[in-house]
Amino acid sequence: MKKILLIGIGGVYNYGCEAIVRGTVNVLKEKNPSVEIYYASRRVGDDRKRLVGCDIKIIDATISKWTLKNIIRKLLSFINIEYSFIQENKSILKGIDEVYSIGGDIYTLDASNNYSKSLPLFGDYCIKKGIKYNLWGCSVGPFEANDKALSFFKTHLKNATRIYAREKETVDYLRKLDIVGNVELVVDPAFFVATHILKTKANSGIKRIGINLSPLSSLHYYESLDDAIDIQTKWIYSIVERFNCNITLIPHVISDSINDDDFRYLRRLYLNLSDDIKSRVTLIDTDPGFIGVKQEIIKCDVIMAARMHCAINSIVTNTPVIFLAYSKKAIGMADFIYGNDRFVFELDNILSKDFLDRVEEVSNLDLINLSSK
Repeated sequence: MKKILLIGIGGVYNYGCEAIVRGTVNVLKEKNPSVEIYYASRRVGDDRKRLVGCDIKIIDATISKWTLKNIIRKLLSFINIEYSFIQENKSILKGIDEVYSIGGDIYTLDASNNYSKSLPLFGDYCIKKGIKYNLWGCSVGPFEANDKALSFFKTHLKNATRIYAREKETVDYLRKLDIVGNVELVVDPAFFVATHILKTKANSGIKRIGINLSPLSSLHYYESLDDAIDIQTKWIYSIVERFNCNITLIPHVISDSINDDDFRYLRRLYLNLSDDIKSRVTLIDTDPGFIGVKQEIIKCDVIMAARMHCAINSIVTNTPVIFLAYSKKAIGMADFIYGNDRFVFELDNILSKDFLDRVEEVSNLDLINLSSK
């Protein structure tokens, strides 16, 4: 019996990661019902609760931060010396035939143009041991802002067994790096989760807008989260004034880290609103997970999403989306859905009149008929 290991995410507290796991299981089981699928988790208790009903075996992949190698790495970082090694526990590979890296954003630079070698090195180790190593539903690059990253990833990606890219932007970028033979365009696995929850009637005007913002994306554009909150507060005022609508604030990541936690960020935004606007705004605070939050999304006429998988979650329900972009992956996904990037806006451009006009335009799209074609 074939055994597959999913690895590369920090936990399914991120609804997008939950969707990737659930969608990947659905896709792999459809292809081979007898396959055994394992998921390497560093948050076993929490992940087990959030993945109820998912046909998967969870492996405890927790590792200590206080290993000798980690201590050496940290000390060397103080004098700007890079020391990289495999931080994943190699023992989790026992009996595994194939590994899927399911972290959609691992193969990109962060906001400071830094990157991690740990999982790619783990992938190289798999290949040396004769275990297939695939990138699954991923976005890749660009790496040009960091020469070391560009050199490292070009070599690593050419050696990967398969790269299943979730948008054409990644395929085109890999082609520029002369990485072609092992690349395939696929649909993001989140498109295969709870597809029965959807709108059955087209929109008739804008009565409610769902907004997903994240501190992670805001830090790409603003000097501080305080600055971001002030600007986005004015933005919500402009939305309510233009459309005379209600707002639902939709978290898609519930994290221990303040810089990655949508709920605490959106709660700050909510509390910053004046009382008259606050009365028209609802904050989802029940932590419903990827599937549960669909029930809130379908109540909205338009979704504005900073998180990629919040946008996908909406599109699958036939709810029109404006992408609030902080990376090129939004352009690729918008092109996949709409055939253009008209409904992609960077976060520092949301106060423009053009943005509000585009919201009205996207609200008039009939996604129900579009998705049936």
